[in-house]
Amino acid sequence: MKKIYDIDFAALSGEEKSKFILDFQEMARESFADCSFEVTINAQLLIFTRWWNSYRLMDPENPTPEILDTIMEKLWDYQQGKIEQSDFVHFANCLDAITIEIATGDTEKMDEDEAYYDFKAEHFWNWDGSYNSFLINVSYIFYEIREHETDWYCVGEMLDSDIADLKVPFFEDMDDEPDCTAAVMERRFREIYSTPTFCQVIALLQKDMRTVLEGRPMVELRKIYQNEYLFSPKECARVTEDWL
Repeated sequence: MKKIYDIDFAALSGEEKSKFILDFQEMARESFADCSFEVTINAQLLIFTRWWNSYRLMDPENPTPEILDTIMEKLWDYQQGKIEQSDFVHFANCLDAITIEIATGDTEKMDEDEAYYDFKAEHFWNWDGSYNSFLINVSYIFYEIREHETDWYCVGEMLDSDIADLKVPFFEDMDDEPDCTAAVMERRFREIYSTPTFCQVIALLQKDMRTVLEGRPMVELRKIYQNEYLFSPKECARVTEDWL
């Protein structure tokens, strides 16, 4: 069975592309089953860094909250061994409590420790709900590290819920939004998965997986990935134009 990062996504049929996205988590788990925990986390970190570098450029009139930069920096710092585990776990616990409140409105976790409210006041004072989805997905990496388990849930959600649901269907010429019947939406997503831009998205994420497997130092990769994008800055501007 081919590893997920060796599959030629663009060459798959429409049905096979849909199955690839549906089975993404399982295939990723199987493909990295023989890899160390650190390698698997690093692969997700490269993928999310690439996505973040583009995502933050899509709404220049509404700057991204600083906490999201802090979150990405914490992940890189920890994977480079710059942060003590206890400090990282505290940050992860605070982030978990606040993310639950933002996602569900439930403050039960927040009420467990006053430090969570202090953390929120310090870091989430200018939070913008339009970034909820990214926060939920990236915070899952903190959960994986804290619990020492990986299931690729966050990357699967990023692909299926964020990227495939962009208002601009990957800059390709497509019909307006269809009626929301199950059959029509299934056909719609097959069309999206087959666009050249979505195929390129998958190719870039596969590249990130292979890059991690090369064993290059994270300090080197951190410098490189400051300028790695899922969509180029020019393409991000096109997304903005259609959103406004």
